[in-house]
Amino acid sequence: MLQITLQPLSQLTAEQLATKTTFDCGQPALNNYLINIAKQHDNKNITRSFCAIKEDNIIGYYSLSNATVDINNLPQEITKRYKLPKHDMPVVRLCRLAIDSKAQRQGIGEKLLIDALEKVLSVAKVSGCVGMVVDAKDQAVANYYQGYGFVPAPDNPLLLFMPLPTIQELFAE
Repeated sequence: MLQITLQPLSQLTAEQLATKTTFDCGQPALNNYLINIAKQHDNKNITRSFCAIKEDNIIGYYSLSNATVDINNLPQEITKRYKLPKHDMPVVRLCRLAIDSKAQRQGIGEKLLIDALEKVLSVAKVSGCVGMVVDAKDQAVANYYQGYGFVPAPDNPLLLFMPLPTIQELFAE
């Protein structure tokens, strides 16, 4: 089994932080975010980033922020099933999720996604939150999230939503 630890970016050691410059997931924008922007956003309370660490190297990360979603962008069956009001609703946005190319296809993305979904449950305990949204980069990424239960918006298949009750069911004992 792959041994990794998950740590908030703000708690990484100087040695661990230094490894972000060698991080390469194959997507320049995601690399750049980790290397040049994530720490600034963390300091300014814009996003919180969490890193997968293996042997003191960053091998993956994800970033979260608070957001709202226009309820009209969500599938009607979801809004009806959960009786959501007809105005913007608070959600947690999965802003980014990336795995270093050398560590891809080892289940790290799944571990990071599960950790992010657990954080949604924590947010929901102290603040209003109806679920998680993610803006997929392309259809292949959208398919990845749909495999975990995210539902695409009717007018934008790259906007995906997982309602809080679905997240709660995933972690029910």
